[in-house]
Amino acid sequence: MTETMQRAERAPAEVAVAVVDADVHPAPRSAAELGAYLPEPWRSQEWPKRLFSGGSGDTLALYTAPGKAQRGDAHPPGGGPPCSDPAFTERQLFGDAAVDMAILIPLTAPRPMANPEHEAAAAAATNAWLATTWLSRYNGHGRYRGTLRVGTGSAELAVREIERWAGHAGFVQVMLNPYVRAPLGQPQYYPIYEAAARHDLPVAVHVNRGGGMALLTPLGYVSYFWEHHALYPLLFATHLASLLCEGVFERFPTLTFVFVEGGFGWFLPLLWRLDKHWHALRSEIPALRRRPSDYVREHIRFTSQPIEEPQEPAHLTRVLEWLDAERILLFATDYPHWDGDYDPKRLFRGLSAHARQRILCENARELYRLPPARPADGT
Repeated sequence: MTETMQRAERAPAEVAVAVVDADVHPAPRSAAELGAYLPEPWRSQEWPKRLFSGGSGDTLALYTAPGKAQRGDAHPPGGGPPCSDPAFTERQLFGDAAVDMAILIPLTAPRPMANPEHEAAAAAATNAWLATTWLSRYNGHGRYRGTLRVGTGSAELAVREIERWAGHAGFVQVMLNPYVRAPLGQPQYYPIYEAAARHDLPVAVHVNRGGGMALLTPLGYVSYFWEHHALYPLLFATHLASLLCEGVFERFPTLTFVFVEGGFGWFLPLLWRLDKHWHALRSEIPALRRRPSDYVREHIRFTSQPIEEPQEPAHLTRVLEWLDAERILLFATDYPHWDGDYDPKRLFRGLSAHARQRILCENARELYRLPPARPADGT
């Protein structure tokens, strides 16, 4: 037996999953690639190029991050936008960042649109593209799971899209855009939640900017991307309070929401305030039968990126303990974005080994029903 054969016999067929990345953003190589998946009659129209301009790195948003929100070294050597080349993505995500499994959240489309039929068509194209490429053709190793994009302009069309893909092993959650016309706890969204709960799919909330009124703050438009970026927690906080006060989790007791890329340090003082007012004003909100903090522990999860990091690392450790982070936090790189966290080993060092394992792996494995092991590299 040759030395090569002996090494192959000794090599494990599987390795334990130690790091799950809950926020990775694949992109098509071009608008034409994604446009090919549009259902008719939209595929034959002129607007697909405008609709999918984000796929080539452009943006329809009023506020734009440095480098169009991309890592400078994430552009594939063969061309195309970051996270469009599966081999290069695997090198940076699985190799450099030591991620074992990744939850894919495509942000190319749909962005907020006035026409719900256009929004639904964009969602249908995005889902078909993701299923054919990253969840199939590029997923021979089985390390990717996907997010089902639906629009919020028409609950009927959103439910139709969920039903179309229900049972597909690759899709493990539904995503809603937080730039909507009403807070997410209100009844017009209930058919979407009913469908998600029926198929045991968590609902993720992730920013996906588009121009227009959706970017208004309570006091008007801000002047800079810096302001807009820093104020994501206010957007997420509004939706969280709405979900709680409207009794969404009493109505859908198996539903879980995942707040992605909106920070997490902000919600503890909000919960303190909500709990206090619940005791005094609970007669106004009979649908909220328990303390708001009880529902958050059971039904809400947050991704780790971006981490609100104080100057003193010990202060962050204390905040994580207060938040019960080992129960509700999911690790995320936010690849390939410019402000991501790409070294899991250096994160959460002040916590116990058990708590770090929960955040880096087990919370996401349990939520998305991921396997405990993956194929070893090269098998």
